[in-house]
Amino acid sequence: MSETVAGSETPERRSTVRAKRGLFSRWRRNPLLPEAGAGGAPLTAVIAVMSFLAVLAMAAVLIIHQSAGKWTAELQSEITVQIKGADAAEIAAGASAAIRVLNETEGVEEAILKSEEESAALLEPWLGKGNAQAFLTIPALIDVKVTPALRGDLAPLRERLAVAAPGASLDDHATWHNRLAMAAQSGQALALFVFLLVMGAACAVSMFAARAGLAANREIISVLHLVGATDEFIASEVQRRFFVLGFRGAITGMLTAFAALAGAAYLLERGVGADSFLPQFTIGGWSALWLFTVPLATCLVTAYTARLTVLKTLRSQY
Repeated sequence: MSETVAGSETPERRSTVRAKRGLFSRWRRNPLLPEAGAGGAPLTAVIAVMSFLAVLAMAAVLIIHQSAGKWTAELQSEITVQIKGADAAEIAAGASAAIRVLNETEGVEEAILKSEEESAALLEPWLGKGNAQAFLTIPALIDVKVTPALRGDLAPLRERLAVAAPGASLDDHATWHNRLAMAAQSGQALALFVFLLVMGAACAVSMFAARAGLAANREIISVLHLVGATDEFIASEVQRRFFVLGFRGAITGMLTAFAALAGAAYLLERGVGADSFLPQFTIGGWSALWLFTVPLATCLVTAYTARLTVLKTLRSQY
């Protein structure tokens, strides 16, 4: 029968035990400074709200980018030919001539003549159902898909259409494309500005909480200084505590934001804008990875700001 006493442990065994304990014990142990005034549930809740808003702002940036790219790609690959005339016979003759010119033009991938009912349906939101066909001579519309090469130089096609069908006009959607691009850029800039504001607010909250924690634990900090603790050590302890609290709050806010985005996507898919001009929530792949970086950024901003605040406060007041 053999017994192992504490004094008989070899130096190698003691170093191995310390290494195993020290790997995660620093993060599992209780905080050096009490939570009163320096963290806990209130700070976690505030960071959760910040993370929620930050994820939504980043999601808005990604959704606007994807939707604008899809819309502008469609506008750049299509043109519209409109045929006007005094009566239906003249419009039909012009449409037939325009279709013939388009089919003979190199670079035209597809030319589809809309029916009179389809053209009238486009006017119903403004004129009401049935009024367009009853009181107006509706122009013919031809949707044309073109190659980028033809899209770059539409002047020859305009001239041939003008000769074949004097009532024809070609719209390359350039005005819509420019307005949509400007609107998308403005929306992305606004969402990014909101994201930066949220990160700034997280910094401000972290600074206030760190200063409040130092003020509430002045005696403990004095004792730490007496036993030889450096400002860097105290700042590292506060940074560790704020990172843990920030991680909890950031993950909670991210999950809540994902639930909100999923709910909005479900409502849009079920009818509220499913077939309208509203963008669809199709975040995945690299886009989702960007959203997962938001909680990490929130944690790092919160922890590093607390560290800098503690160092500055200790050097000026202690």
